[in-house]
Amino acid sequence: MVKNNFDVLRIFLAVLVFYFHIGIETQNEYLMYVPGGLAVHCFFVISGYLIVKSYLKRKSLSTYVKSRFLRIYPLYFIVITTAFIFGYFHYSGSFIDDINNGAGKYLASNYVFANFLHPTLPGLFENNFQPFVNAALWTIKIEVMFYICVPIIYGVLNKKLDNKKLTILLGLVSICCFYTVQYFIEYHGLPASINRQLPSMLVFFMLGAYWNFAEPKFLRLWHLLILIPIVFFLQSWFVIYAFAVSFIVYVIVFKLKPIAVSKRIGDISYGIYIWHFPILQTLIMYGFFKNIYQGTAIATVLVFSFAMISWHFIESKLVVRH
Repeated sequence: MVKNNFDVLRIFLAVLVFYFHIGIETQNEYLMYVPGGLAVHCFFVISGYLIVKSYLKRKSLSTYVKSRFLRIYPLYFIVITTAFIFGYFHYSGSFIDDINNGAGKYLASNYVFANFLHPTLPGLFENNFQPFVNAALWTIKIEVMFYICVPIIYGVLNKKLDNKKLTILLGLVSICCFYTVQYFIEYHGLPASINRQLPSMLVFFMLGAYWNFAEPKFLRLWHLLILIPIVFFLQSWFVIYAFAVSFIVYVIVFKLKPIAVSKRIGDISYGIYIWHFPILQTLIMYGFFKNIYQGTAIATVLVFSFAMISWHFIESKLVVRH
């Protein structure tokens, strides 16, 4: 029996990011307002809770590393490689030229989660609004960095402080980092994207991680009426916004009546997230989004199909069960 709404919420969040990117890449005035950024922050909160819970439950570092690697990397590798092969077939030169012109750098950087170093392939998506192959991958890097941090935090640093106090301390450090970086962005011209990385984003993970030690059981379903307006209208108040995001996730996951996801569908959130951008870019390149309704419908069918195939034939086969 389903006791929470993690699966259905993650699918919903992945779809929000998907439609947000449709809005950005097609410059659709309505879909651009889909809260994709909020969805990403919710993902971070969920990861904070689940990954820390997984690590504390397993104890074994090797088991933890294996489970995280198999959950993330195989499908990630397939998506990166598929994009590379697709790009080669759309390249007018030889294979060696393709590699030397940037495809080699694309593979090398993306295979190690450094998409920001080389996010494009030569000759691919050049006429699209943005030429990026998969702009959604920046969050995967942050997730992986957090995965690496968890054994350090809860396997080394907790020898000095108990887990609960350590989680609070790191959350506070993250908030201080956010405001410090924000100062340098505003007054010294640093890129705003710096504050969308660790350690500034660590606060969302820590807010989720904290539930493993003290759950906010005072929250009720009706609190969403207060929390939802806060995340939309008080985003500039970072601390309040971050707590509101975490509370929304908690209420939906644990206070809302559980909604089961059919086994025929499966846990497709990661598949939706990691496949949607290159599929979207391909459909835009071929002109399917000249009609936004047609393009969105085709993209939705393709993304869900790829995600379901990925879950049933790749991801589910590699899940480490205990």
